[in-house]
Amino acid sequence: MKTLVFTLAFFFGINGIAAQVDCDPSLAPQNLNAVYTPGVGALLTWDVVPGSQGVQLKVDLPAGSSITKRLVGFERDQFLVPDLALSDGTYTWRVQAACSTVFPFALTPISSPSSFTKGDLHVCPATVVDADGNVYATVLIGDQCWMGENLKVSSYRNGDPIPTGFSNAAWQTTMAGAYSVYDNNPLYKPIFGLLYNAYAVSDPRGLCPADWHVATDGEWTDLTIHQGGAAVAGGTLKTTGNLLAGTGWWRSPNAGATNSSNFSAQPGSTRFPIGNYGNYGYAGYWWSSTAFDALANWYVALSYGDGQVYRASNDQHFGFSVRCIKD
Repeated sequence: MKTLVFTLAFFFGINGIAAQVDCDPSLAPQNLNAVYTPGVGALLTWDVVPGSQGVQLKVDLPAGSSITKRLVGFERDQFLVPDLALSDGTYTWRVQAACSTVFPFALTPISSPSSFTKGDLHVCPATVVDADGNVYATVLIGDQCWMGENLKVSSYRNGDPIPTGFSNAAWQTTMAGAYSVYDNNPLYKPIFGLLYNAYAVSDPRGLCPADWHVATDGEWTDLTIHQGGAAVAGGTLKTTGNLLAGTGWWRSPNAGATNSSNFSAQPGSTRFPIGNYGNYGYAGYWWSSTAFDALANWYVALSYGDGQVYRASNDQHFGFSVRCIKD
């Protein structure tokens, strides 16, 4: 009974009048979860921000556009989207709490994203959004739905930051997931994406968005077969043009390149296990999520000099590009 009295006094005050809880505008909503139930709709739930006066929902639609919905008035920890309001495809949601009912509403930071898919799970959405909010075009090749560019996320799926900024000595000794931008030059990030070691690829927190994963060795092999086999598939995957002519990022001659698949492979180059960078414009390397042994993973490579797809294994301390594929 004493516990009950104390609890009531905490929430209603000693005189029975509701006590106001101050809303903290620096506190982002946590644990957003989106669950789709056919015939019912999508239920979004999150941990309420105490004292908040509503929320603002942001959604990336399957067609690639985005909308914002504001619900003002009282604390909220869930929202139901009716099934009739949803078309087939993947939706990615985020939520902010509002600490005021007056514009601009004293919005909190935005939550980590959560996604769900309505309809056929093999639908290839027009775009996909990573944990940092980067938007990627997608490409359907055979029955595989791929990101149409290299991954450039700096956080794991749950929002935890991926370590970076390693010196050469630290890069070659770390056993944790890590990433770099080629030659430590941020201008390369939007072109080539980021270079990840294989420890980041295998981290259980996940590099790719929900319902996506780092491509396996078998999935890279299936892609290669679909594009005509290892001897020619590289040409169908590579972007066209070359550095010499000022028409692309590959070195001349960029042999065999047609990009007929729209995979748009760029020469992301590498960070070597000793920490230095190399092969700028000469090659692109992509990790698979498949381990070769305790010290190495399988990967694929494309070269400026021919149209082949090369498959091999290498030390997990290499920094290679990553492509995500839909589950």
